[in-house]
Amino acid sequence: MDQVRAGERRTRDLSWGDGRARALMHALARDAATRAGFEVCAIEVVRPQGLLEFVAIHGDTVHAEERLGTASGLAEMELALADGDTIGHFVWIPEERFSDEALERLDGLVVVPDLPDTDHPDAWRAMDMLVARVTDERGDLRGLLYLDVPLDLRRPDKQRLFEISEALSMTLRSIVTAIEREEYADHMRVIRATRRLARSNPARHDVGHLVREARSTLLGALSVDELEIRLFIDDTQSPDSLRLDMAPDVRRALDRAAARAWAAQHVIIIEPDQVWGDTELATACADWFTGALREAGFQAVVVAPVGVDDEVLGMLIAARRTGARRWTDGEGVAALELGHDLGRAIANAHATQRERRLLAELRDLEETRRKFLRVVTHEINNPMTVIAANAEFLTGSEFVDERDRRRARAIVRGAERLAGLLEGLALLSRVSDPEHPPARMRVDLRQVVQDAASSMAAVAEQAGITLNPAPPGEPALVLGDPREVTGAVANLVDNAVKYSDEGDEVWLSVEVDDERVVFTCRDEGIGISEADRAVIFTPMFRSTNDAALRRPGTGLGLGIVREIMQRHDGTVEVESELGRGTAVRLSFPRPSTS
Repeated sequence: MDQVRAGERRTRDLSWGDGRARALMHALARDAATRAGFEVCAIEVVRPQGLLEFVAIHGDTVHAEERLGTASGLAEMELALADGDTIGHFVWIPEERFSDEALERLDGLVVVPDLPDTDHPDAWRAMDMLVARVTDERGDLRGLLYLDVPLDLRRPDKQRLFEISEALSMTLRSIVTAIEREEYADHMRVIRATRRLARSNPARHDVGHLVREARSTLLGALSVDELEIRLFIDDTQSPDSLRLDMAPDVRRALDRAAARAWAAQHVIIIEPDQVWGDTELATACADWFTGALREAGFQAVVVAPVGVDDEVLGMLIAARRTGARRWTDGEGVAALELGHDLGRAIANAHATQRERRLLAELRDLEETRRKFLRVVTHEINNPMTVIAANAEFLTGSEFVDERDRRRARAIVRGAERLAGLLEGLALLSRVSDPEHPPARMRVDLRQVVQDAASSMAAVAEQAGITLNPAPPGEPALVLGDPREVTGAVANLVDNAVKYSDEGDEVWLSVEVDDERVVFTCRDEGIGISEADRAVIFTPMFRSTNDAALRRPGTGLGLGIVREIMQRHDGTVEVESELGRGTAVRLSFPRPSTS
């Protein structure tokens, strides 16, 4: 704490108490003086950084105007109290008992009254001191109560000191209650303000909204005239309501000071003649702030750092105009606590905002991908149709020899594979588009499976594979797009036949329970390795199994099936073992009967 003048220091951790609390302390001081029979009673409250601040002085209006709001070191008073005798709640220190060191340390800190000259041996002396320790239930020192100038101008004897202690015991407890109530009121104000911020849904998702709401809320919570919130992580700022028009170098110096304040966990006080709490800022900018604050009419500006964990995110700058009530301790603590609460809220809102921005970018990329697929499939389809038609013509032409006919048939096969790939890409683009949800109607999954089996029967028979369709039964209804449901089922049946060998069997079944309708396609084919099972739903994935790679395919089938099932609130599960077959299950939610 900077020295103002020898033996006296002004509190810069924000002065104690609002008007009501100080009025109560004055009433307690007046009552204590009356009860004890003294002319003067003063009350000091223990402050941060080892200081004592005068909060009430009764019976000495001249010194009250000079001393209220000033602070002295607690260590100096503790040294003086060590020279006295403890009697009840009080410590009695006759003038002659003060050590030279104590007198030197107290010089300028205590008020020495003007007393009439007297030769009476029990006369009250100018440096006599009667002090009560004000402690809370834990025994922590919360303040000191001084009695000075007894009405009879006589030193009290031991019996009288015990009587005074007993008479003022309730007053001392009332002082502790007033101190604790002031702290509680400030903390509740902070809690209410913080809860209002936390409950705001828009503020949880938008930093700009949070800053605007925080400014509006905290103007009232902190009882300030102007408030600005400056962030280092976002371009969104509250308006420069302080209108200090800080020069760039001053603004940078204040930013650095806020970072230091966050590291040290304290606030910075800027007054027209002094900067408290940051020596570097005071050295660099004290003169600038002196002129700016006086021009703006501010008696003080409080800078509270805003951050989370070990990262400073910005600062809260609050100002009261000249003539406004003094800052309180609780408000200083509240401002710092708000820096923590606001920092967490800003960090969360910033993260949410960033996630939303990334999601928007991903949606844009996905839309670009879908547009690209649509354009590619459309643009390639036309020339492929021409190529395929001409190749078909050449395969049956009598004007080409057998060698060219074989080449034409190879072109046809390649065109057919490319056409299949384009068709798969178009289907994948359609079923992965959230902007175009599937149609919702009742579809008989059992009938879809039977139709798929009928369509694949000839292919399976030609390959020497036994296809066992699902047996007839009651309709197994699902809610979905008939074309997409049919596509998913047909894809699985086609894969089962394609990746089975001659003599293998494929089984198709449909099961219905209270909640799900499940289609299962099980084969005895080449199977899927454990490594491949982890990525088989990735579009364009082809197996690492040589036996699978020798068979035609685009790698789109299972990716399309998964997209279809997700669109229908269903699931797809694969059980397989390399060389021992595969079972794939499509599980649809059962529609309500209503």
